[in-house]
Amino acid sequence: MINKNNNEKGQSTVEFILTFAFGVSLILVIFSTSMNYATGYLVHYATFMASRVYLSSDNSLVSPMASIGDAGQKAKDAFGVYNLSIFGVPNSNFDINPVEDGMSPSQYLTVGGRTTFELTIDVMGRITGGEKLEMVSESFLGKEPVRGECVRRTCYGITGSTECNETFDVTLYDNGC
Repeated sequence: MINKNNNEKGQSTVEFILTFAFGVSLILVIFSTSMNYATGYLVHYATFMASRVYLSSDNSLVSPMASIGDAGQKAKDAFGVYNLSIFGVPNSNFDINPVEDGMSPSQYLTVGGRTTFELTIDVMGRITGGEKLEMVSESFLGKEPVRGECVRRTCYGITGSTECNETFDVTLYDNGC
């Protein structure tokens, strides 16, 4: 008669260790994926909010291009408010696709904010070998015409010239300028 107790000692320990390792690995993969989703949503929200700042910012200068440059800086400041460096996304990765003189309508569709960043796929780097996901968040909301541009257009409509002196009084209203 064979003694089965001697051959099966430690069997439950081996099963527990294998099952535990698999279970912990699965939990870490789910945790890492959920953190990547949350980080992606937060970066996309910050990009969208910065694009909104760029869309609506105006410093009331007569020079439209100076106002647009100021709007870009305000958008970068708005992106920095979210402190995404906690999640490994530096503020320097946010960039504005600016409005430029003589843009075609197809180029104008890409005016707004853009952020590129990388996220690790798994927590321990064992499954993917340390590979990273390249993520892009874009928010192309465009740019409203600034007051200076509206003044130039109104001046041109009334006088036929875009150069108006300071005595020329222009009252602007929201007509899409």
